[in-house]
Amino acid sequence: MSARDGHDSQGTIRVLACDDSTVVHRLLARVFRDVPDIELVGTATNGRLALSRIDVLAPDAILLDVEMPVMDGLETVRALRARGATQPIIMFSTLTVRGGEATFEALSRGADDYVPKPEGHGSLAAAIDATREILVPKLRALVGRRRLAARARARPRPAGE
Repeated sequence: MSARDGHDSQGTIRVLACDDSTVVHRLLARVFRDVPDIELVGTATNGRLALSRIDVLAPDAILLDVEMPVMDGLETVRALRARGATQPIIMFSTLTVRGGEATFEALSRGADDYVPKPEGHGSLAAAIDATREILVPKLRALVGRRRLAARARARPRPAGE
């Protein structure tokens, strides 16, 4: 893979998924299982747990559901950005009217993108494939962009610039 498609030589993209559904955790594990450059490094069932796991797991990207108990996706985005988290945040939510409005609110608070949860695919394999087709390129692009920006900031500047 090349830097053009978002994947670079810095290695595996580490993802933390925050959703109150264990079915979604299993789905995401299957989505990433056959993707060699992306690893699901952890899950959390609410935003508070996600916040407590970020320093330990050091994810490159975070997937957040909108509606969760204890601390929902909106509160979690706000808390992540308030504490200076720079990882890409993708809202992974069912786009019902409520969920859609909340997803767009999350984008205005600092989330980078959104991916709808799979619905109406007829089989688990089709849901996995559909999710992989949308989610994997977004993760590669967002994380790749952050890695390139970080390298540019770290590059020594010649004298006189």
